[in-house]
Amino acid sequence: MEPEDRFFLLKRALQAFQAARIRQTYADIVASPQYAKLGAFFFEQIYGPQDFGFRNHSIKSLHHKLSAFLKGEIIDAVGKVIELQDLSDELDERMAEQMLERGLGPELTMQEYAHLYRGLGNYPRRIYQIDLLVESVKAIHRISQIRFIGWSLKIVDKAAHLAGMGKIMDFLVQGYDAFHAARDIDFFVQTVEQREKELNDRLFGGN
Repeated sequence: MEPEDRFFLLKRALQAFQAARIRQTYADIVASPQYAKLGAFFFEQIYGPQDFGFRNHSIKSLHHKLSAFLKGEIIDAVGKVIELQDLSDELDERMAEQMLERGLGPELTMQEYAHLYRGLGNYPRRIYQIDLLVESVKAIHRISQIRFIGWSLKIVDKAAHLAGMGKIMDFLVQGYDAFHAARDIDFFVQTVEQREKELNDRLFGGN
């Protein structure tokens, strides 16, 4: 297997490992009817082991085009999501590079994962990633409660599919539905922030 192919295999395996860890960490939260849709969206569409290149490029393209017409909270919220995606992808790629250099296989153990995570020595970046995740969730939730956003998505959905933008529209509609269903977001984001920062400290502490 070519090094480039092996790199993407390891990156996908790393993402699958992290998605499984997140499912375990938040199993109790997702069991709540209020957060079931939101949890499923996160695990499958945000942190799932998939190639999100097309979607991320499409979101950036839409953000660029809409920035000239829309101001304020909507554009800011999408901008935070884009920044979070770019940062998360950057951190995943750095870990995958380390997996490749150390000759690790796709079947990671938690001990191997912790060693890789800690070995990058990027504690401030990890804290920023968690803070950005919390900010993004809050921002997207706020705009998901605006009724005309839902109406607008429904109006342009069919046209977007006909224009070849079906994937990105499916992502946006699913995201809107997931966030809209979670009326009270405070408990969710507080739990995520606390657990992710505690785990981050444990990983950097060698535990």
